[in-house]
Amino acid sequence: MDQKNFIYLDGEKIPHFHSLSGFAYKEVYRKSDWDKELPDPGQYPFTRGIHRDMYRGRLWTRRQQSGFGTPEQSNERIKYLLKIGQTGINMDTDIGTKLGLDPDHPLARADVGLQGTSLCTYEDIEALYADIPLDRVSSTLIVQPPCSAVIMSQYLLMAKERGIPWEKLIGTIMNCALTQFVGPTYESVTAFFPIDLTVKIGLDVMEYIVQRVPRWNIVNINAYNVRETGVDAVQEAAFSISLAADYIRRLMGRGLDVDRFAHRMAFFCAAHIDLFEEVAKLRAMRRIWARMLRETFGAKNERSLWFRTAIQTSALPLTAQQPLNNIVRATIQTLAAVLAGTQSIHTTGYDEAYSLPTEESHKLSIRTQQIIAYETKVVNSVDPLGGSYLVESLTDQLEEEILDLMKIIEDKGGFIQCFKDGWVEEQINQARYKMAEAIETGQQPVVGVNIFREEDEQVKINIFRHSSDMQEERVRYAQDYKKHRDTETVKRALHDLQDLVRQRPEENLFESIMKAVEARATLQEICDALRRATDFKIPS
Repeated sequence: MDQKNFIYLDGEKIPHFHSLSGFAYKEVYRKSDWDKELPDPGQYPFTRGIHRDMYRGRLWTRRQQSGFGTPEQSNERIKYLLKIGQTGINMDTDIGTKLGLDPDHPLARADVGLQGTSLCTYEDIEALYADIPLDRVSSTLIVQPPCSAVIMSQYLLMAKERGIPWEKLIGTIMNCALTQFVGPTYESVTAFFPIDLTVKIGLDVMEYIVQRVPRWNIVNINAYNVRETGVDAVQEAAFSISLAADYIRRLMGRGLDVDRFAHRMAFFCAAHIDLFEEVAKLRAMRRIWARMLRETFGAKNERSLWFRTAIQTSALPLTAQQPLNNIVRATIQTLAAVLAGTQSIHTTGYDEAYSLPTEESHKLSIRTQQIIAYETKVVNSVDPLGGSYLVESLTDQLEEEILDLMKIIEDKGGFIQCFKDGWVEEQINQARYKMAEAIETGQQPVVGVNIFREEDEQVKINIFRHSSDMQEERVRYAQDYKKHRDTETVKRALHDLQDLVRQRPEENLFESIMKAVEARATLQEICDALRRATDFKIPS
C-alpha cells in the first residue's frame, strides 16, 4: 500500500485555532480572561437566557420545517410529524408562492411544489391545515411580503370560518421583506416585486396583526437565510438585528408604542458547526437586543427586551459526500442551540444535500432532539456553560464586533438602505469567496470533502421523490379554479385594491387584500394587482 495512506498515523494537527468568524481560541482560558459578574438566567440583559428556569420548566418547541407538493400532501406530512413528537408546525412554501406566482404561470411551473408546498387559493390553506387545531398548535408560515399578506389573510379567514377567535390563534408569520428568499440578495427580492412596496406591505401586516391577533408573532427576522449565504456569525447577528431596528423605527413612526409590538418580534437564526461560537453568538444577540430595546427605543415592558429565536441547524456545513456524517454535524449543531438557550429548533436532515427530507430523515431529526432533551441531561441545569471563561470571553468579543458592524450599518442609513444600495450584497459576495477559498485551501477542514475523502465512494441513501403527476395536478387545479368562481366579484375586489394603492398608498392594505381573498382571488392575482398599481412588470 502507498505510504501516503498512512499519513494520519504520524499524528494529526488541525490547520489553525480560529473560530469560523476568525476569533482566535486561546490555548487556555483563565479568570484573567473574564472576571465579571454574571446575572442569573431570566435577568436583564438576559445573557443566560430569557427564562429563569429555561428547559426545567418547558422544553424548546420541536418545529421541523416541512412542506412539499400539494397542500394535501403537506397536510399528511404535518400529521405524521405531530404523531412522532413534533410540537409546532413550520410550513414552507415553494418558489412560485414566494414570488407571488400561481402554479399555472410559465415561470412557476417547473418549480411547483419542489422546495415547499404550493399555495395559491383560500381552499389551499384549508387543505393544508385540515384537521389541525389552530388554537392548540403553534404554526409558523414561511413566506415574505407581499405574499405574507395574502397567506395571513387566508389563515385568518380560515380561523373565522371555523369559529376560532383570532385571540386564540398562536403562531408566526415570517413576513420579513428582505431576508426570506434565498438570503438577502438584491436580485432575488427585487426582480418580482418593487422593494419599497414589499417593505410597506410587511409593515402593514405587522400593524394589522398587532391590533387584532394578540398571540401571533408579527415578523420572524430570517437570520438563518442570511447565514446560509456564507457570512460569518458577526454578520448574521449584525445584519438581522439592524434590520429589526429598521422595522421598529418604522412601526413607531406609524404611532405604535414599542411595548405593544416588540415582544412579538422574533428571529430565526442558524446554529453552525463551531459549537462555542454559536453559543456565544446567541448570548451576545440576547444582550444586544435587550439593551437596544431599553436604551435606544425606550421599552419598559420586560418581555419587549426578550430576544426570542428559533434555530435551524445550518445546512451549509452538510455535505453530499459521506452524507451519514451529516447526522453527527446536525447533532452537534442541535446541542449548540440547546446550550445557547433557544426557544425552538429545527434539526436539518442528513439528506439535505440531495433532496427534501424523507419521513425517515424527518423522524431522525426529531429523535435527535428528543435524545438530547431526555437522555443527555444537558437540560437539567439552566445555562450549563454560564461562567465558562471561554464562552463568556467569546461572548464579549462577539458583542463588540457585532455592535461595531451595526454602527457601520446605521451610519450608512440603516439595513434597508444598505440593502437597496447594494452594500449588503457586496458583503455577502466577499464572504462567499472567503468561505470557498478556506475550503479549497484546507483552512476550513470538511471531513469527506477536503480531508478523509473516499475517492471511490458510492452513496446509498433513500431520496425523497415527488409523485410524478404532482405538478400537472397543481397546474390543472389553478386553471380550473379560475374558471369556476364569480369572476365579477374577483375583478371588483382586485380593482379596489389596485385603486387603493394608486390613490391612497399610505393606507394599510391588509383589509383590502383580505377582501380580495374573500372574493376568492388567487395569490398571483392579488400580487399582480399590486404590481399594476406601481407599473411594475415581472420578467417574461
